[in-house]
Amino acid sequence: MEPAFVNNYSPPAPAVHPPSDLSSTEPYDINFAFPLHPATLTSSRVRITPFVPRLHAQEFWNQAALHYDALFRYYPTAPRDLAEFLEWMEYFRSKEEWCTFAVLDRTGGEERFAGMLSLINTSGRNLWSEIGFVMILPSFQRTHVARTAIALMLRYLLQTPTSNPPGLGFRRVQWCAHPGNAPSIGLAKKMGFKEEGLLRWLWALPDIECMKNVGVEVKRRGEEKPEGWARHTAVLSLCWDDWDDGGLDRVKSIADL
Repeated sequence: MEPAFVNNYSPPAPAVHPPSDLSSTEPYDINFAFPLHPATLTSSRVRITPFVPRLHAQEFWNQAALHYDALFRYYPTAPRDLAEFLEWMEYFRSKEEWCTFAVLDRTGGEERFAGMLSLINTSGRNLWSEIGFVMILPSFQRTHVARTAIALMLRYLLQTPTSNPPGLGFRRVQWCAHPGNAPSIGLAKKMGFKEEGLLRWLWALPDIECMKNVGVEVKRRGEEKPEGWARHTAVLSLCWDDWDDGGLDRVKSIADL
């Protein structure tokens, strides 16, 4: 009897994401499928703008490399040097549902680069996005910067398009964190996110020591050696009904919008 099906799958060639040319003066194409509203992403103390490698990458990496273990240990993956970071950014840029932003502090008389964050897995069909890969540089931690940046991003995602200032009118904003990353989970809860649960074994970790130190060893029954390291992920969300039922007022009071 002839088989009813075959499986002719072969893995595609690895995608090539050439790093950005830091010397280029051409406008940087952020390749994001959704409109940006600069006024919505700006307050008197913080401004969020697309991350442009030639403007922000070197400054970011100069600071991040000095505090690599502390900044990246709770990440699910991480670049090892500036070249890998630029490849990372190009991979993000290639996805039209992802966008990376620079966080600029405005309180010192002139704007200063304070960190970065991304929107990932954004769905126009289902009206949701995830705030991810948030990293505030050490000199701006425990200040107004993180909470104000998250407040601006929530306003951008959850305000309706007819609001003033306008937003995307999404229904759900997701926040994921390493279960041991108390500052990240604490910030999310402060901003009004609600815990939803734990996704076990979600990420296979790379061979980076600081990540393995806070990861979980994977060792199968009967095997002498572990097969690798992984991490669980805590999931929180802030949704449109939370926003309408006091979430907007809460964010305004916390971030002085």
